[in-house]
Amino acid sequence: MSDLSQQPLTRALIREHTEAFRMFRDAINRLDDEQWGKGEPTWTEVPARIALHTLLCADFYISPGNDQYLMPLHDVQYWIVPIDQLPDQKQTLDWIDTIEKATVDYLTSNGDVGLLTEKAASARREQTRVEWLTYALRHLSHHVAQLSAECKKRGLGAADWG
Repeated sequence: MSDLSQQPLTRALIREHTEAFRMFRDAINRLDDEQWGKGEPTWTEVPARIALHTLLCADFYISPGNDQYLMPLHDVQYWIVPIDQLPDQKQTLDWIDTIEKATVDYLTSNGDVGLLTEKAASARREQTRVEWLTYALRHLSHHVAQLSAECKKRGLGAADWG
């Protein structure tokens, strides 16, 4: 599917995923190295842990099947491992680039018809690819907002909406 001018759904999903990934990067770039691994009382307030969870899920949503992931960290217990065993900000930003490109490729290769009619390989229920990727976008946006709130709480301002 190379001609996106005839694929309005695909174009819209690419645009919205791209914007969500841009905001994800912006939130991460607002943090310094110390803030990256700090947060209390749970993993949901530690930017490094939030970011890894978000990326692992984004990778899962576009995977062709179980255990066929781009990222090698799907067995890491990101909520409890020491921070120095998690990707740093640079590595995380690189992974965002990789997952974003793979998401755009996935959307482009399916096109409107494939997104609307084909079942998503990694979905737990019988969702079509568009249903599954809409859920994925909602999940990505939720965690970008979570990171943005952490930035704001730390006096760094919220991620740029665009």
